[in-house]
Amino acid sequence: MKTWHYENAAVAAVLLSVWMATGCPPIELLGSVAVFCGFCCASISDRLTEREAAREKPSVHCFRLFWWFFVAKELAWAVYFTAQGAWSALVGCAVFAVYPFWRKLWRRYHPIAA
Repeated sequence: MKTWHYENAAVAAVLLSVWMATGCPPIELLGSVAVFCGFCCASISDRLTEREAAREKPSVHCFRLFWWFFVAKELAWAVYFTAQGAWSALVGCAVFAVYPFWRKLWRRYHPIAA
């Protein structure tokens, strides 16, 4: 299995746990699906950003702004989801916040092959 398979399985397990802990309401399941799909997009985006950063001359010069927008987006969503009581989405914010640190740790031990 690839790393992203394990990452997706871990995120799905966390989100399903939150859904079950909140009493299995359909709206929380929808929120969990949305967070999971968002995580998959972010995971792919992070890998693309890693590759772009590794290039001698990046072809997408604004790739460095990715993290600024990422942090700003997650902070805004966290405040909004807290105000709404959208618990699966709020857990999603935590997953998104932890993921970059996980990737940096992963890349320390598994550098990008040239």
